[in-house]
Amino acid sequence: MTAPISAVKGKQNKPFGVIERMIAMRYLRAKKSQGGVGLIAGISFTCIMLAIAAMIIIMSIMNGFRSEMIRLTIGSEGHMYVGTANGAPEPAEIKALEQRLAAVPGVEEAYQFTQHYTGVQANGQFGLAQVIGIRPDNLRGYELISEKIVAGSLQNFGQGKGANHQIAMGQVLASSLGLTVGDRVTVFSPRTRATPFGPPMPITKTYTVGALFEIGIFLTDQTYVYMDLDQATLLFEGGEMTGDVMLRLKNPDQIDKLYDTVVQSAQTPVFVSTWKDRNQSVATALRTEQIAMRLIFMIVVIIAAFPVLASMIMLVKNKSKDIAILRTIGATQGGILRIFLMSGAMIGILGTLMGLLLGIIFCLNIGAVQSSIEFVCRCELFPPEAYQLSNGIPAKIVWSEVAGVAFWGFLISAAATFLPALNASRVDPVDALRYE
Repeated sequence: MTAPISAVKGKQNKPFGVIERMIAMRYLRAKKSQGGVGLIAGISFTCIMLAIAAMIIIMSIMNGFRSEMIRLTIGSEGHMYVGTANGAPEPAEIKALEQRLAAVPGVEEAYQFTQHYTGVQANGQFGLAQVIGIRPDNLRGYELISEKIVAGSLQNFGQGKGANHQIAMGQVLASSLGLTVGDRVTVFSPRTRATPFGPPMPITKTYTVGALFEIGIFLTDQTYVYMDLDQATLLFEGGEMTGDVMLRLKNPDQIDKLYDTVVQSAQTPVFVSTWKDRNQSVATALRTEQIAMRLIFMIVVIIAAFPVLASMIMLVKNKSKDIAILRTIGATQGGILRIFLMSGAMIGILGTLMGLLLGIIFCLNIGAVQSSIEFVCRCELFPPEAYQLSNGIPAKIVWSEVAGVAFWGFLISAAATFLPALNASRVDPVDALRYE
C-alpha cells in the first residue's frame, strides 16, 4: 500500500514545509522533454530581474536629477522664508527668532536677509536687478555662489566705506553693464528724497564690484546682486529691520513636514513661504514627472510578470498527472496550491532580489558606467557646460523607494502565480488519470 505524502521518509508534511518546498523546486527544474518549463522559468527570472533593476536605476537617476535641479533652481535662494508679523521688530527680537529657527531639527541654517527688485546703472547702461542683503559669513557659506566666483573674491565682501563698499553680482548682469571687478555701479532705491526745485528724486548709492559669479542659472547670473545686510537695510529700508529670516534645510523635500514645526518654533505670529510657493511651475513639473514615471515602471513590472504567468500555466498543464498522483497519496488542495505558489514565488523573489542587487550596484558605480559608455562611444554623454553636471550623471538611492520596488515586484509575481496555483489545486485526480 502506498504511504500517504504526510508520511514520506518519516517527515510530517507541514504547510510550506520541506516536502512541499522540495516538490516546488523539482518542478522548476523540469527538463525540455517535460515541456521546457525550466527554460521559461529562467526567462521569467531574467525578465523580473531586469524590470526591477531598470526601475531602481531610472528612479535613482530621476531622484539625482531632481536633487540637482532643486539645488540649481533654489541654490541661490532659501528653502523656507519666515517673516515676523510685527511691522517694526526690534533687532533683539529678530535675533531671538533667528536662533529659535536655527535650532529646529532638519534646519541647516537660518539667518536674516532682505530682497528687493530695483534698477542698477553703470557706463550709461541701465539694468534690472534683484538685490539681496546678506551677512558676509552667510554668503561665503553659499557653496553654489562661493564656489562659482569667476572674477574677484568674497574676501572683502561687505567691507569698505562709501563708494568703496564691495558687493557681488552675476557675470551676465555685469557684462550687460560693461562692468568688471573694481568698477563701480549705482544701485537705485525705491525710497525718495525731497528736492527744493522739483519732484522727489530716488535715493541712489554707488558700490564697488568685488566679485563676479556664474553658476549656470541664467536668471541668477543675469539679475542677482549680493550686498551686505546692513547696507541693504540702510539703502532700501532706511535702517529699519524687516524681520525676514531665510531657512536652508538639510533636505529641501522636508519642507511640508517641517512647516508646522517651524511655525511653532517661531513662538510669535509669522508668515511662512517655501521654495515651492516661489517656484510653483518647477515644483508641479517635478511632482508630475515623479508620479508619471513611477506609474510607467509599475506597468513595466506587471508586463515582466507575464512570463511568470505563462510558465506557471504550462507547469500546471504538464504536471496534471503528478498533481493527480499527489492527491491520491494524501496531498490536500491547500498543499497543491502552496506547492505551485512557491514555484512561481521563487521566480519572483529571486528575480526581485537579483534585480535589487544589480540596480543598486549599477547606481553605486554609475560614474564608472558613464565613463565606460563614453569610452566606447567616443563622446561625452552630458557636457558640464550644457547640463551643469560637473560630477557626471547623478544617482540618488532612496531606500524607502527600493523597499517599495521590492514589495511591488514580489506582489506582482505572487499575483501572477496565484491563479495557476489555484487551478492546480482544483484538478480532479480521476479526470487527470482517466486517459493515462
